[in-house]
Amino acid sequence: MTSSTAAPARSLRSAFLSPRSIGLLLLAVVIAVVFALLSQWQVSRAVQQGTVVSRATEKIVPLSTIARPAAQQTDASVAQRASTRGVLVPVDTVIASDRLNHGTRGWWVVAHAVVDEPRGAQLAVALGWAPTEAVARAAADRVRSSTPVDGPLVGRYVDSDAAEPSTSGNPDALDAVSTARLVNLWTQDVGQPTYEGILTLDRAPDGLTDIYSPKPSEQVELNLLNVLYAVEWVLLGVGAFYVWYRLVRDRWEQETAPVDADEPVHHDV
Repeated sequence: MTSSTAAPARSLRSAFLSPRSIGLLLLAVVIAVVFALLSQWQVSRAVQQGTVVSRATEKIVPLSTIARPAAQQTDASVAQRASTRGVLVPVDTVIASDRLNHGTRGWWVVAHAVVDEPRGAQLAVALGWAPTEAVARAAADRVRSSTPVDGPLVGRYVDSDAAEPSTSGNPDALDAVSTARLVNLWTQDVGQPTYEGILTLDRAPDGLTDIYSPKPSEQVELNLLNVLYAVEWVLLGVGAFYVWYRLVRDRWEQETAPVDADEPVHHDV
């Protein structure tokens, strides 16, 4: 019958200070450093991709220098204050509902302009805001009855709404200010290309309120996917030290556990 005896006692502290344990610790440190560098790289990527490039949107520039007719909007043109010269086509003036101005819902009066640069290009111009449909219609009627005059058009160049069919029942009352739809409504198509965006005038004509079109926000949002990757690399670095701890402790527990007296006991040198 075999008997059981305890292995020669060795403290856990001495196990962690053994050459083998220290070698494993150095390996864990190297792995953790690599993971930390990878985490730092992911954070820098998140900041880089989330940084908003500051543009001089409040400096008035010629519209033709930031946008082209029949071309899609670009980062350089969206929300840029711009100027051009042109003449309105009074008969094509319409109104659009569901327009917010300082948080109040109302109407826009939108005109059709033929600009000088490039000559003959067409541009949708939001003239001003009205609190009610009646006020908007009255202002639109005044524009329709006015004499076309070539003059400056100054405001903020903004994105067009998505092209959607109007559900108002009136061809001159839109639910969305979409250049794609406006082109189909304009009765005096001069056959020239149209600017994709809409110019919201700085100063509205009499009877309308200036459209509130503030400077675009420059709030920075981090790329959350990169942030999650960075956290994962940190956890993997911490995991390297945990694996080292478990390897040393498990080996110490095996050495100090009771063993069969007939079995030879092997110890690390």
